[in-house]
Amino acid sequence: MKIIRNFILVLFLGPAAAATSLANIGITVEIENNTSNALEMTNFLSERPIHPDYTMSDYGVPAKTTREFYFIYDRKFTYPTAGWQPSLRKVRPTELVLSYQMSHFNFGCQMQTRFEAPIGFGVLESSYTPDWTSRTTHTGNGEYTCRSQITQKMLEPPFNYTVRLIVE
Repeated sequence: MKIIRNFILVLFLGPAAAATSLANIGITVEIENNTSNALEMTNFLSERPIHPDYTMSDYGVPAKTTREFYFIYDRKFTYPTAGWQPSLRKVRPTELVLSYQMSHFNFGCQMQTRFEAPIGFGVLESSYTPDWTSRTTHTGNGEYTCRSQITQKMLEPPFNYTVRLIVE
């Protein structure tokens, strides 16, 4: 009797365990500094703190260079499988804010990126409706500007994407 009960549990719970798994959303940030001054990170806002082995100065970007940083967020998505549609799991949004300034110049730039994947209801089955946003603000005397754009994005879980921050 115990074998039959375990078989029934595996039969019912097995697909649910397989359909829901941890997905690491990766946000790649490419910072392109087209100025003749170095950029220094002044603020970092995220649900995940900077790794203890790093400091904000490790995220600086020298003049006339491009640096790439990778940030990971753990999320649990429901992966739909053929022939069986579980209800999708709500996933909280991810947000990352990076602030930079030039050390001996009146210029500051802040980039904010956000990703959310609310559940959209389709005709035959529901699915995630991913939304990637990025915006920038800058301060200074107008000699330099900054802008951001989302250059790559995955259309299904884990929805990794790349944000390019350009300072010129």
